[in-house]
This record gives sequence, C-alpha cells and structure tokens, in this order.
Amino acid sequence: MIATRAPLWIGLAAAVALSAARAQADGARAVPASAAPPGAVPAAPSPASRGAPVVEVVLTGAAGDLGAIRTALESQALSAFTLRFRTAPRFDATALFATRAVSGVALSCWIDLSDPRRAALYFTDPVADRFLVRSIELSGRFDELDRESVAQVVELSLRSLREDARSSLDRAQARALLLRQAPAPEPPADAAAPAVSAAPRRALELGAFYGVAAHSAEVGLTHGPGVRVALGRSWGRHRLALDARFQYQFERRYEEPRIGLDLRTITLRADASWLHAFAPGATPIELGARLGAGVDRVDATPRPGSDGAPGFVPAAASASNALVLAAGLVARLPLGRDLWMFAELFAELDPARVRYDLSLEQGTETVLSRYRLRPGVLLGVEL
Repeated sequence: MIATRAPLWIGLAAAVALSAARAQADGARAVPASAAPPGAVPAAPSPASRGAPVVEVVLTGAAGDLGAIRTALESQALSAFTLRFRTAPRFDATALFATRAVSGVALSCWIDLSDPRRAALYFTDPVADRFLVRSIELSGRFDELDRESVAQVVELSLRSLREDARSSLDRAQARALLLRQAPAPEPPADAAAPAVSAAPRRALELGAFYGVAAHSAEVGLTHGPGVRVALGRSWGRHRLALDARFQYQFERRYEEPRIGLDLRTITLRADASWLHAFAPGATPIELGARLGAGVDRVDATPRPGSDGAPGFVPAAASASNALVLAAGLVARLPLGRDLWMFAELFAELDPARVRYDLSLEQGTETVLSRYRLRPGVLLGVEL
C-alpha cells in the first residue's frame, strides 16, 4: 500500500506549490514597488493632470498667518483648480490690473492679511477685465474660524468669477472701489505725527459766546452775550485765524449815599489767534492763544444817591470810548461735524485808567475806577 500511494502524494504537493508560485507572480505584477497596504484606495489623479484651470494665489501678511491660510486653502474643496502660491511684501493694485493671459494662469487671487482685523481679497481673470473684491472681518487672532472663513470665500469667489460674469466688476468699477478703500499714506518714520481733527475746519467761522470779566471794586463783574466772525486757514496741525467780536454787557448799577450810576458797555475786538491740534485719548482738541485790541463804549447814566442828598444834581447821561488791549488762552473741542465748542481765559488791559468822577466845589472826587487789568472767561460754540 505504501509503495503504490507515494506517487499520488508527491503529485498533490507539486500542484499546491505551482499554484502558490502563480499567485505570487500575479501579485507582483498588480502591486507597484511602493505597494499600498491592504484596503488602501488608489490616489486620484491631480487637478493638473486633468487639465484643471490654474489659479495664482498671492499672499501678503505675517509669515505665520500665510502658512496657515495656505494649509487651509489646500485642504479646502478646491479640487476644480490647480493652486500656485507666492508671497508679496504688500498688495500691489498695479499688478491686479495687469494682463496674465500668456502665463497660463486662468484666475488670480490676492489675499491681504496685513490687517489682523480684516482680510482683503481681490480676484481677476487672465485678461484683467473682470474683478471681484471681498472683505472679511477677522477676530484679530487669525484662528481656525478665521482661516475657514477666508478659505470658503476664496472658493466661492473663484467659482463665481469663472462661471458667472454678471457678478463681477469691470475695470472702472474695480478702480473706483480700490480708490475708496485706499488708506491714507503713512508719513516717514522721522516725520511729525499727522494732524488730528474730528471735523474739517471751514475758512469762515461763525460763533456765539457768553463772557464774564472783572470790572471794578465797586461793581464787581460785568457779563453778557456776544458773537464772533472769523476767517481762518489750516495746514497740518496748525490754524491761524483773524476774527472780530461784538459783546453787549448787561447794565450794572453802582450806588452810594451821594450819587448812583447805571453802566452799560458794548465791546468791539479785533483778534488774531493761533491753534495747535492735539489728540488726548480718542478726542482731538485744539489749544492756542489769541492777541487783540479794541474799544469799549461805556454809557453812564447818573442817578440820585441812596440818601437823596439835594446838594448833588445828577448830570446828563454821557458815553465814552476806551482803548483796550486783550490776550487769552484758547481751547476748542469738536462736538460734531462743523460744530465746535470753545473756551477762553483772557485778560484785558486799559492803557488809560477809566474812572467816574463826582464834581465838587473844591474840584472832583473819583467815585468809581475800573481795573486797569481785568481777567475774564468766555464759553461759546461756533460753526
């Protein structure tokens, strides 16, 4: 029995070995040298191999942000495009309007991340006659949500520019939009800070004010409303103005046993002022000084004294003009567009002393004498 079955077992073993060798040879032909593990899915062909349109992406901003947004774009669903990346120190509007038809680039995209609070996106076709401009608010940290938002807008904008010409801007519209968005030019590093002003200053200014000033030991203070008309010119942080002022000071009464006086004053001033703009905190303010001169017209009406002494007969009413020199410190604060509040601390000087004398048989007696140097303050608004 053993002798007769041996050839059968030998034949069976040879058949099994031959089948295993054929299976190994078939596997070697089916799997390349860098064979994938069992269950792996073969890689899809790249967009470039399928002839997908090429998109040039120009990145501007901090290096860390640029790397993060590139990773986000490459992982976004942009399978319909082939992306080419490069960086630039700043966004160049001239390059946006340049033709790239001969470069093989189908669409161009600029992503400007220079501002941590805003991403500016610009898109154009190869002949630079259709454009899209997008702006995205950012958190300031450029976190995952910011990156995802930018990537989604890039994808949608590229598809819109390629498939729907009606949603794009022409060259004139794009230039006008970029001009409105352009920031003010930055001054050189060694230049002085630019002028700060919440509202533009007009050449002609009209104002109204209320002023209070010292008068004399006998009367105390005088006060009343006034108006101001000025013509000014500004450059940088400086402003010069020439102005004229008119003020009516309400009647003040002085009375002693022998005589009384009713005093009314009209003041006229011509001034020159200089102002310098500052910005404490978020509110700009102007500080400066003024110098001027003018005339006080004083109307005096004598009255009987408090004891009605018959020996003193009041004279007729009279008026006199007095030369006045003035200087002050000025502060202006914007309340809104073309509306300012101003305040002044000033002093006025009478070159000749102004006094009121009582005529007596033996001569005259001064009953009231105005201060030669009179401090005051005024507060007003102007357009």
